[in-house]
Amino acid sequence: MLTPIDHRLFEKAMTYREAAYQAIKQAILDGSLEPGQPLVEERLAEMLQISRTPVREALAILEHEGLIAPVYRRGLFVCKLTRDQVVELFTANEAVEPFLARRAAHYADPEQIAALDALIREGEACAERHDIAGFLRAGRLFHAGVGRAAGNLILAQFVERNEERVDLFLMGYRKAVDVEMMRTSNREHRAIYRAIVARDPDAAARLAIYHLQSVRERFAALVGDDDSDMMTSLSEQTKEQVE
Repeated sequence: MLTPIDHRLFEKAMTYREAAYQAIKQAILDGSLEPGQPLVEERLAEMLQISRTPVREALAILEHEGLIAPVYRRGLFVCKLTRDQVVELFTANEAVEPFLARRAAHYADPEQIAALDALIREGEACAERHDIAGFLRAGRLFHAGVGRAAGNLILAQFVERNEERVDLFLMGYRKAVDVEMMRTSNREHRAIYRAIVARDPDAAARLAIYHLQSVRERFAALVGDDDSDMMTSLSEQTKEQVE
């Protein structure tokens, strides 16, 4: 479930709290710690082979980020998000990400563009080996990377936190996430990337909207949502740009 903290990490001045935070968070997002699973401070400290204090501090951060939550008189648990909560997260990102994509098309520097390309390639490789956790990680880092390329770290972090919570929900359906779903998402990322490289802000924003709504449609199919009014489709021109 969790492996002991590698003390070599501290050569980079990482604190025990940061190491515990990263280890527990990674275990949540890769499905090793599943939604609804209790998080016992003593047990986590034992697995990580560190004291309880940094574990307690790490759990406080994860609670603030919305990945874990207290259950009355029962302690902390990995969050089990509802469908409605996930739709709200999608909606929040839909309000922000087209703006970031538009700005990224104006301001992304060569290093940021290269980083976006690398993340898409990572997502493609993960799709082919059906590494769902790796695919989701590459995707959320791509979205955050667009925010950073837009020059707005606060909104980039907002998007990444929302993506983390959506991914936590999707990991519960990972058996239903197939290769074609992942390939489609990667193609949409690639289309946004091409618009950013081409310095076409209108196309970047339009393709970001298309991608977000397309993901919502795939999400609805994944969880059996038959509310056809929840999603809207874009023009065939936008779809052609993704292919």
